[in-house]
Amino acid sequence: MVEEKAISLNKIMALSQDIAFTLDISGNFIFVYENCEELLGYKADELLHHNISKFTANNKNEIVELLKEIQNSKSVKNYSFLFIHKNENRLPLKTKIQFDKNTEIIYCLARKEEFEDPDNINKSQILQSPISLINNTNNLIWSIDKDYKLLAFNKSMKDRFKSNLYYDLSVGVNMLEIPHLTEEYVKIWKDLYDRCFKGEEINVEIAPNGNPEIEEAWILANLTPIYEDKNIIGLVCHSTDITHKKQIENEQFKRYELIQNIIDHIPLGVAVNIISTGQQVMMNKKFSETYGWEEKDLKDVNAFFEKVYPDPTYRHEMIAKVMGDIATGDVNKMQWNEIRVTTKTGDTKYIDAKNIPLSELDLMISTVQDVTEKVKTKFEIQKALADKKNILESISDAFYALDKDYNFTYLNKSAQKLLNRNENELLGKNLFKEFPELSETVFKGYLEKVKKSSKLAQFEFYFPPFKIWFDECIYPSKEGFSIYFKDITERKIIQEELENAYEKENEILESISDAFLAVDNDYNFIYLNKKAEKLLNLQKTNAIGRNMWDIFDYTKDSIAAKEYNLAIKNNETRSFDFYNDVLKVWFNIRAYPSKNGLSIYFTDITHEKEHQKKLEALNLKLKKYTKKLEESNQELEQFAYIASHDLQEPLRMVSSFMEQLQNKYEDQLDDKAQTYINFAVDGAKRMRQIIIDLLEYSRAGNQEENLEQLDFNEELSEVLSLLHTSLTEKKVDLNVDELPSVLFSKTAIRQVFHNLIGNAIKYTLKDQSIKIDISWKEDKRFFIFRIQDNGIGIDEKYHDKIFQIFQRLHSKSSYSGTGLGLAICKKILKKYGGDIWVESKVGEGSSFFFSIPKKIKL
Repeated sequence: MVEEKAISLNKIMALSQDIAFTLDISGNFIFVYENCEELLGYKADELLHHNISKFTANNKNEIVELLKEIQNSKSVKNYSFLFIHKNENRLPLKTKIQFDKNTEIIYCLARKEEFEDPDNINKSQILQSPISLINNTNNLIWSIDKDYKLLAFNKSMKDRFKSNLYYDLSVGVNMLEIPHLTEEYVKIWKDLYDRCFKGEEINVEIAPNGNPEIEEAWILANLTPIYEDKNIIGLVCHSTDITHKKQIENEQFKRYELIQNIIDHIPLGVAVNIISTGQQVMMNKKFSETYGWEEKDLKDVNAFFEKVYPDPTYRHEMIAKVMGDIATGDVNKMQWNEIRVTTKTGDTKYIDAKNIPLSELDLMISTVQDVTEKVKTKFEIQKALADKKNILESISDAFYALDKDYNFTYLNKSAQKLLNRNENELLGKNLFKEFPELSETVFKGYLEKVKKSSKLAQFEFYFPPFKIWFDECIYPSKEGFSIYFKDITERKIIQEELENAYEKENEILESISDAFLAVDNDYNFIYLNKKAEKLLNLQKTNAIGRNMWDIFDYTKDSIAAKEYNLAIKNNETRSFDFYNDVLKVWFNIRAYPSKNGLSIYFTDITHEKEHQKKLEALNLKLKKYTKKLEESNQELEQFAYIASHDLQEPLRMVSSFMEQLQNKYEDQLDDKAQTYINFAVDGAKRMRQIIIDLLEYSRAGNQEENLEQLDFNEELSEVLSLLHTSLTEKKVDLNVDELPSVLFSKTAIRQVFHNLIGNAIKYTLKDQSIKIDISWKEDKRFFIFRIQDNGIGIDEKYHDKIFQIFQRLHSKSSYSGTGLGLAICKKILKKYGGDIWVESKVGEGSSFFFSIPKKIKL
């Protein structure tokens, strides 16, 4: 019987002169049986992971071709390896080789050439031969007869049945009656055995047993019929545990499905091309949509370049750049930003593209993203920044601007420093995508509130990622938002330390000038200082532990209650003024939230409020007085005008009648009468001139006159033409600089020039040669003019007096005039923000200066 001829697998392998080993598809040793040292001189671990060609004298190319041939063949191959012993002797070994496609393992059994050819061995002996039963492999190997009874098996099979099925395997056991195997599992194996007994060689993967008490395992089973005289007398079976492989395949399949799903749904265009041919392998919908072409139009690289870069010159530039960057092999260079492309409809778009080469797979992964809107936004930002940058960079606070979609449009240097990001990283980017943690703070609520109400918001908040407290001020704008902020962490730390330590710092709290109290989150009093007790008329012992609204129930619906609630709800400082109707006191209150409740500082500002009320009343009264004064000035000016006309008429009559009397009775009047008449006429004329000058003085600086750009050379010429007779009679030596063009009143400058030049001509010594110089200069604010003469001069003590009304330094017999000319000049110049002054000494002439502002504010 064949069963009686079966012997222990361990003893067979120990007595065998065969070498059993396995290779991977590259020819590297995976497993070598221990008896290799006896034949080759090498221990198993000296061969593992090394290539077989290293230990043979065979041609390496021949071995490579052999391995390729084996992988494409289903049958067993014979090959003679000329192994090199460790002592450098040559050892020819005839080797049977078979490839398992499922595990990608090459199984080899080698023996010395002088051994009997295994093909001539009796088939029944094969059933027990170590050629089929490799005792040192982890794979299960066994043989059965036509009654499904076990003929032989290796050690791994015995161990596996013992550990997994709790069954001691032995020769003669019916393989369809093994305990713990499910009926369905047994049925599968019976079917496989029966098919093989019919002559079919079977290679199949078998799912786990299905018994929950047995460790699940996927196996790869190989069943081969054993023939004797063309009759099948049994089967040789071989199984490999492929559970790990199946798990990997399952994970790979899941990963593939996940990757495919991600690629189809990510907002990024992805395509894969074969590097060597340029042919497209895969493309997601987003890729073709981004370029604005159908997938069929972008099948290969050449078609792609022709479609998206229709201009030949531009196409040539892009091909040179892209191919040049790819040729470097540097992945960092295979990234191109804001590339201009043309869609199928002729529209222009901008894209960011990146290539990732997988050279070992001859594949190129291409990604693309539409950045057209980003580029447009960038252009708009650059234009806006050019107008605002200089102003905003000068702001000491940190500042940044957002559009209505919360994308950055500007950051000044202070903002970049506080945010620890430069503007190139943030411009055009969304605030909440770059700083997602902001969405979890009160900042976002305030921003949305400003967006909805178009009113500014000022608040404080803590930003955990930066570990910084910020004082923020958000202003709405047409473009979006302007945000000013600063780091107040140091202040907040001090505040928090004060709150945490207030129990130990009662003396400090009692010593501060402000009233202070603290309540918990339910508004129960936990502390009052003495100042607070006094202002609230409340004893600390009667307050601690009691609720604020129980004691001050009349303030439950007051602005104070609302502000306290906001401070706790938003974790923000609130500052406000509040009038207590019962205590009749105005308070300025500052409420600081903490994890324990509120710290409230307040001061009595009743006196300040009353003072403010009085000031408002005084301002109102002042406005009334100002209005009355304006009305009085108008009445006075009207009176002066009427009076001047009413007074001039009688004077003209006196002067006229006296002159007629003198002319008619000249022969009858003695010298004394003539003198009296002359006095009367002269007095009337001087009185009339005083009235005219008074009227002119009242008008000077009060009339609304149009300002215009005047050439002072022309205005001076007009004045000099009026003074032509005096200038000619007195032979005046007049020197005038080229004067500037000034924004001023034409009437006013002519009056000033006329009075000052007229005085320079008038106040000179008899028979004196008269010299007048007119010059000017300027500073940042004023044009300054100078009229210098060589006249009689003015004592220094009268330098201010001469600009007052009716101030004459000489008798009317010496020099004519009313003493109003210089007063009129001063009044005119003061009206327009200028001034007039003199530098002079008696007998050395005078220099009159007057200034006119470059920017007149009426």
